[in-house]
Amino acid sequence: RMVAVSISRRPTPPSSVLGTMNLLVAVGSILTATILLTADLLNTLIRIPSIALVDCIDALSGSGKATGRKKPPWAAQRFANEPVYVKGSIVKGELDVPATLARSAFALKPDDLIARTKRVLGAEFGTAEGCSAEDLLAADFQFVAPIVGPLSRTEFLRAFGSFKVKDAIPDAMDNAWFNVDPLEPNRVWWFSRVTATHTGPLMFGGSIIKGEGKQIRMPPQASSMLFDESGKVYTLTVGYTMDKRIGNTNGLGAVFGILKAIGKSLPFPEAQALYTPSLRFEGFERLGKAVENMGFDPNTRKKIPMQ
Repeated sequence: RMVAVSISRRPTPPSSVLGTMNLLVAVGSILTATILLTADLLNTLIRIPSIALVDCIDALSGSGKATGRKKPPWAAQRFANEPVYVKGSIVKGELDVPATLARSAFALKPDDLIARTKRVLGAEFGTAEGCSAEDLLAADFQFVAPIVGPLSRTEFLRAFGSFKVKDAIPDAMDNAWFNVDPLEPNRVWWFSRVTATHTGPLMFGGSIIKGEGKQIRMPPQASSMLFDESGKVYTLTVGYTMDKRIGNTNGLGAVFGILKAIGKSLPFPEAQALYTPSLRFEGFERLGKAVENMGFDPNTRKKIPMQ
């Protein structure tokens, strides 16, 4: 037996009502944008003389080195390959990786570089018992993370050795895979999706954070090591995340990500989330929304066709 079912639909509001609603949203967007941009202006008016005063004190006292806006320069690229492209590829600029790597003038071959990378990681950068950092890391070594660094070899070893990461998360799995950069043949990239449980003491900032069994799920991260001709690492980059939606660290990687996942994030924006929009950005974003609600595309400035 067929049973007829009637489905009631909400009537579409008349265009005049929709127009009024959109206008109200546009007005709200303009007002909130004005508030945010005014706050940003006030912040800028405070920031400019504050930075000038800090710079004057730094000039007189010698303070401020290797902080914030006064980081030492990082190492320049030392080796490069001319690209070889895949013929007939539908992707413009697709690299022929084997052919590009074959052009390398760097003494160490890809398999050797990857093996050396794993050796450095297994030795915990030379801090593991029985290992020597001087045998693995060059004298001009630099550690460069998205926020922290460059750090010298001494600075990095002192910081990394103090964290006792393996004691804090002994079940950590890197879930990593490795590749040599075809355009920078002395560089090994590895990509990871770290999972771990915080069960042991984590040393940070002079205090001990006790393990409470909290889960750590990192987003995918890109890290790399650059090797000199002697086979030692002269640059280490870590913590560059590639999809902030994944994991429970708000897009943060490395130690900042661990601290976020266990609920012990540091009290500044860079340690709270991968990206914290500025007042100015949000203000301009809201102005764009206001233009949209008035019926125009903010990019082309043309009228948006009615749906």
